[in-house]
Amino acid sequence: MPGQLELTDEEWALIGELLDRERSELPNEIHHTRSRGLRQGLMKRRAMVEDLLARIPKMEVA
Repeated sequence: MPGQLELTDEEWALIGELLDRERSELPNEIHHTRSRGLRQGLMKRRAMVEDLLARIPKMEVA
């Protein structure tokens, strides 16, 4: 298992922002996807994004 990432508060904040953006865009992608397999993959990705957001430190940078 990989070791713990050592990132600055700014880097954690950026990761949080990117995951938030991905979380907000995925429902639209899921809705407009016709392929069942692709839709299932996107739903799995959404669950992973939610899990990551719950696990990463909450950082706010001014």
